[in-house]
Amino acid sequence: MSAVQRLKGLHERFGYFTPALLIFIACFLLLPTSKMVNNVYYVLLALPALGVLLAHKGRDVQSSPALWLWGALCAWYVLIGVLSADGQYFKHVLYVALFVLLVSQLADPQLLRTPLFARGLFWILGFYVLGSAIVYWISGRYEPGERVLWLPGRMTGPIYTSMWLACCFALALPAWVAQRRWVELAAAVALAVFCMAYVLQSRSGLVGLLALGVLVAGWLTLRRARHLLWLGVAAVLLGGLVLFAIREVPEVSSLFARADSGRFELWRILAGEWLECGLWLGCGMQHVSETTLSGGAHIQHPHNIFLALGLYSGLVSLLVFLALMAIVLQRAWRQRDPWGLYLLVALIVLNFDGSKLVGNPDELWLLVLLPMALIINRYGTAM
Repeated sequence: MSAVQRLKGLHERFGYFTPALLIFIACFLLLPTSKMVNNVYYVLLALPALGVLLAHKGRDVQSSPALWLWGALCAWYVLIGVLSADGQYFKHVLYVALFVLLVSQLADPQLLRTPLFARGLFWILGFYVLGSAIVYWISGRYEPGERVLWLPGRMTGPIYTSMWLACCFALALPAWVAQRRWVELAAAVALAVFCMAYVLQSRSGLVGLLALGVLVAGWLTLRRARHLLWLGVAAVLLGGLVLFAIREVPEVSSLFARADSGRFELWRILAGEWLECGLWLGCGMQHVSETTLSGGAHIQHPHNIFLALGLYSGLVSLLVFLALMAIVLQRAWRQRDPWGLYLLVALIVLNFDGSKLVGNPDELWLLVLLPMALIINRYGTAM
């Protein structure tokens, strides 16, 4: 069956926007530049969604507390833009607002909630990283053990790629456990750790996996106390394995040698600038820090999504965003939606990287906006 026939079958079953959304997600791995991914979003998603919403005059939009909070956040972004940004910025606000609307109101999420999709997304991303590394090693672009800094697709950076891999692992974990696919789960852990620690050499994804492990351990302990002994044994074995890797594998020891990479100093500087600009309104969307770190490096961005919200758009946007995330995660918990675990891991790892939510399609759309919109989708609960 050809790819066109498969897309036609998806269209007949799930409508237009679900297959279009799948193509958009795939473009982060298949297309090499941001402009190409942007064009796919404009042509396949944004313009058709805008046309549908205008044709129906918004009558099909099903309101919810989460959607109202999202509208309030976008309205606040517009206000901040009036005070501090240029005309291009308002186009980006429209892009992010429209993306959440189309995913939550026009796409059918059933396919994206199936165990097959969750498992497939993880393995596709994992083999994207591993396959790229093997090609680079064979071609001589990178030596084995050297950190791969640029992957071939739009999902190119090691930090965001490791974050996405951790989130995809969290999305597939309930399926592996429910279906008792223990061998596949063990292989997935091995692939994820290898890609994060050896290929990408990024601690952010490893922190996501560790946080996920802590969450699972806490849940098991609360449910059945007899699991506590096994969890203790697993923790000891894991600790021994980590210590061995630090001593014997230079690529792993380098992760710890980099310490905090200046993040604590950076956060302290930017928090001070935020307070100087004004707690409630922040420094505006065009703010660029002129302070340099003690090592002489310039500050590129806050490396923390929550600090970025406060720095650029003030405490109001941060509080609205936190309230929105709380409502969305609560809904995911009630529905037992695995996208809630994906989103929770994303919010944890984005404490160590992440910048503005408003902009062209980027990694934050996949890490935050996509799961949020799927959880509050109007077409029913998780399967």
